[in-house]
Amino acid sequence: MKKIKLHNILQQTDQALLTLTFEGIKAEFLPAILYALREEGIALSLVAQTIDRGEDCILSLAIRREDGEWVRAALQEGLDLSAPPAWKVQTDVALITLYGPHLGETSGIANRILSTLAADGIEVLAFSASIHSCFLVVPHPSLPKSRQALQRIVEIPSS
Repeated sequence: MKKIKLHNILQQTDQALLTLTFEGIKAEFLPAILYALREEGIALSLVAQTIDRGEDCILSLAIRREDGEWVRAALQEGLDLSAPPAWKVQTDVALITLYGPHLGETSGIANRILSTLAADGIEVLAFSASIHSCFLVVPHPSLPKSRQALQRIVEIPSS
């Protein structure tokens, strides 16, 4: 099978993944919270939001590990979460970014990426894609194995 052409693969290893499940109605407050994070200089490497079958919102944020507690407190206060929410914080993760020229023009890229990683036993904690890039969050110890797996299916031109 033809390799996926990319411009580059980048990685960030100082990341934490914060996943929060809350009532979907509270999602209307997210823009203000995300704006406040930006004003505080908090870098969001990945933002993924989904709605589950019960119409609860699931928010996943890849952030610098050092910003974890501040972000958690801002979300707790900003979403007015009086009951303990369903939090999951994973502090030893890495973000892999695949930059392509035209990823959105080729069907099946996400499937190829995720299938390749799964075949090598690599757990993908979060995934997001746009027309030009794919973002993966994997456990930090899996980073070398993840890069090896990805290099079997991608081609990066040499400079």
